[in-house]
Amino acid sequence: MQFQQQIDADLDRVILLASKGAEVLVRHDHAGLGLPDVPIPRRQRVAENLTSFMRREWSQDAVSLFALNPNSREYERRYQVAESTAAERSSIAGFRWVSVSSLAESQFQELADYKAIASALARCEEYAALREHGPFGKLGWFAELTEWVRDQIRPAGLTLSGRFTQLNGSPTFSLVRFETNGPAIWFKAVGEPNLREYPITLALAKYFPAFVPRVIAAREDWNGWLAIEAGGTQPTEHSDVCVWTRVATTLAEFQIASVGQTLQLLDTGCRDARVSSVLGLVEPFFEVIAELMERQTKESPPPLSRNELLTLRTHLQDTLAEAADCEIPNAIGHFDPNPCNIVANRDRCIFLDWAEAYAGPPFLTFRYLLEHLHRLRQHDEPWERTLTAAYADHWCLFFSPHEIARTLRTSPLFAVFAYAASGDAWRDPACRCQAEPPRLLRSLTRRMKRESDLLMADDARKSAPCLR
Repeated sequence: MQFQQQIDADLDRVILLASKGAEVLVRHDHAGLGLPDVPIPRRQRVAENLTSFMRREWSQDAVSLFALNPNSREYERRYQVAESTAAERSSIAGFRWVSVSSLAESQFQELADYKAIASALARCEEYAALREHGPFGKLGWFAELTEWVRDQIRPAGLTLSGRFTQLNGSPTFSLVRFETNGPAIWFKAVGEPNLREYPITLALAKYFPAFVPRVIAAREDWNGWLAIEAGGTQPTEHSDVCVWTRVATTLAEFQIASVGQTLQLLDTGCRDARVSSVLGLVEPFFEVIAELMERQTKESPPPLSRNELLTLRTHLQDTLAEAADCEIPNAIGHFDPNPCNIVANRDRCIFLDWAEAYAGPPFLTFRYLLEHLHRLRQHDEPWERTLTAAYADHWCLFFSPHEIARTLRTSPLFAVFAYAASGDAWRDPACRCQAEPPRLLRSLTRRMKRESDLLMADDARKSAPCLR
């Protein structure tokens, strides 16, 4: 296996445990014992790549538990801890299963491998004893989950086939797809900072079942739920315009159905993106941004000056004040309606992953949807006009075309600010001291300025006298 030929991937060392932690998989040659390496592509799901590699290369079903702290001085590399789920383990060429109790430091080519195994087992015991919160960090959690899933799907006449795919895994997060004799079943559990997704998901499944996956069971102690897989496909750059139009119209139908339930949505954990709330964030947000612009060390793109930020802030406040006078009510919204969070079928669409749900102006979500379309199909103005007309037509049943046009016109600027200000990075001094959050916040502020400049230029054209 040519690990070094993997493009843009890290070689993580794997501690694969079995028999409730009594055995571990090791390499063995004349130089001694060692732990196996697995290539993990960067910026991709670790659990999915780790488990698929072990299934493909070793014929070994397993689940990811956690990663040992890569910042620890004990380890020069990252260790992934996993557990075999196979009832009977097959032999793997070049490796062997050994009893953990028989291991000694002197047997290992690298002392760090021996220490990592001991550390991994200690962590598993911490999770099992509940001394550290993490239901999916303890050995045996997958067997417990499988038994629970089997019990929950039995009333629906479904049985597990034995095939599963783990996509995400950590002590507090889990995403697993189970195959059955019918539709597939998804188990998802969330931890900090996405705990709000659990109550939001249950509430949306209860009150708006036509627009989200059907939830059939939930476990509060895991912050997890079980849902039937929504049939359909995710929209892509190759999808027909009719598919994207269906996304836009279904989004409008969902949002219209949620009108009048703002307080209930906020109570479930949705972010507060109401104009009155967002308007109050403008001044403190721009105070932070001014500091971040002054701390910028790169020359390009140039940081915005305090005068530029003041002009932008004033125009943004005026735009939000105008939005406050709009007749279009608050509704359910999604700060991340990317195509991966949408499943489209012949009749309608299902919307997934509600950690970034908000209650506020509905047209912001449509603006984010258009942004994703732009990334897939650059400069495709006919498609944008088609989607905008389809989305707006549904709202025309309730509000005047003038009101809708006014809202669509100001939504690009509003949408960027709401997205930037809704997160916690600008509020957290620790985040502001890192490299990536300030970079993103500066980039979003420059995007705000571009949208503001376009809006002011359009205002100037409309107010200019017509010369004949």
